[in-house]
Amino acid sequence: MQIGKREILQARYFNANYYACAVVAVITHGVDWAVYMGGCDYKLPWKEANEFVAEYGCKLSAEDARYFFPDIKLPYRS
Repeated sequence: MQIGKREILQARYFNANYYACAVVAVITHGVDWAVYMGGCDYKLPWKEANEFVAEYGCKLSAEDARYFFPDIKLPYRS
């Protein structure tokens, strides 16, 4: 993987009662990572929902992030 390349990984995705919710990791390869949780309109396909949450979601603590993504070895983004 190219250093500095951004990748979004999905840990959870739920879609109920006309609302979608996702937990996603945003990884900058060779640099750091962070995890975000958020919701959006249910009409967005899951890939676009994940991108929306990565951009506008609430950042989780490092402890919560490692619960969802225990195998990521990069430093957690402050």
